Amino acid sequence: MSIDAASKIEAWREQAVRGGRAWGAVGTPGGVLLNYHARVVARPLAEVYGRLARMGSALDDAWPLPSVPMKAEGELRPGVRAAHGPIRYQLVAVDDGRRIEWRFTMENLHGRYEYTVSAVAGGTLVENVIDGSLTGELIDMWPQSVAAFHDWIIERIFDRLAESPAPWFEPAKIAFIR
Repeated sequence: MSIDAASKIEAWREQAVRGGRAWGAVGTPGGVLLNYHARVVARPLAEVYGRLARMGSALDDAWPLPSVPMKAEGELRPGVRAAHGPIRYQLVAVDDGRRIEWRFTMENLHGRYEYTVSAVAGGTLVENVIDGSLTGELIDMWPQSVAAFHDWIIERIFDRLAESPAPWFEPAKIAFIR
């Protein structure tokens, strides 16, 4: 089975813009994986992007799971490595103010992991996509347990992005802290 990721993502995106939220996943017995989450949050685009860009840093107020923190090795720039729990990835592209793309660096999980933001009526459309493949034990583990955990984390990140940012998020305060 082959997945036409672009058309599926476009359909899910249209659903999110119309209804404020979309969520979809496709997997195959051969390990092809497409996982999509989107939500319109009533917050300014620059704020939402900035909070996503700070995930894994000391100023992160979006990551929802303190017991399994997301940690980035440094500033948001291609080549920086990050992780949460056993999941490992490396930043490959940043379109400032619009997109953050990671590549998995794990033995059994391959492909891209991306956040995009865009201005829409009512706020900011936030999208998260995994477009990749699974091998080995992850072919069975993903649908049985990993998928639900991933989906929960992404939905909680979106919940946090819909809320007011932490008080230290103001750019003037961040500049002072640095």
